[in-house]
Amino acid sequence: MQRYFATYDSNNNIVFLPDDIFHMSHVMRMKQGDKVEVNCDGDLFVVEIESFTPFKFSILNKIIENHELNGFVRLLYCLPKGEKTDLVIQKATELGVDEVVLINSTRSVSKINNDNIDKKIVRYNKIIKEASEQSKRNKLMKLTDVITFKDLKNYPGDYNFIAYEATQNNLNDLKNIFLNNDFTNKTINIIIGAEGGLTKEEVDIAMKLGYTEISLGKRILRSETASIYILSLISFFLESK
Repeated sequence: MQRYFATYDSNNNIVFLPDDIFHMSHVMRMKQGDKVEVNCDGDLFVVEIESFTPFKFSILNKIIENHELNGFVRLLYCLPKGEKTDLVIQKATELGVDEVVLINSTRSVSKINNDNIDKKIVRYNKIIKEASEQSKRNKLMKLTDVITFKDLKNYPGDYNFIAYEATQNNLNDLKNIFLNNDFTNKTINIIIGAEGGLTKEEVDIAMKLGYTEISLGKRILRSETASIYILSLISFFLESK
């Protein structure tokens, strides 16, 4: 069943976005009597469409379910080239990440500045909404900030990892971290660099803030592959507890 995100108005009525009403009627070609799921500020309902002109619906029942991870996962992602950010945001949403913070790193070819930040954030949030609906998330992943490494101190975590290709650690070290620690209800930060990796100065900043270097294997992964890989591992371990 198709899921949409909506909000409550001042009278506690559910309000769908006009784009979603258009999607129901023109893309999904729904008709009177069709049912959809709606996530309204975290409350889940099944509703039945009564009409489109004007748009009316009735609530059939409330849904009690939880598709979220048993911890708070934050991806701190150094901006890559092109549209790779779109892919990472989409997949991070599907994998249950709670927050993505974008970083203008030294080796980020594409950077977000004050002139284009609002437009990009709007597009990214649209990707988050659509991916959240597809994956039946209970909430929307948060994405609001674009930072530099000097701002890392504003994002504390219980467990802090930085993927670094020059680390002396290996996958066994990462496996032992997952097996010997309980991440349940903890905040987990993971930093992924852009093409060309991270500078030693950036790694030093993270290490002084308590980050642990991790290896993602013997091969050098693209930034988007590295993000999906480590987020999949974190999701697996959080959901297997």
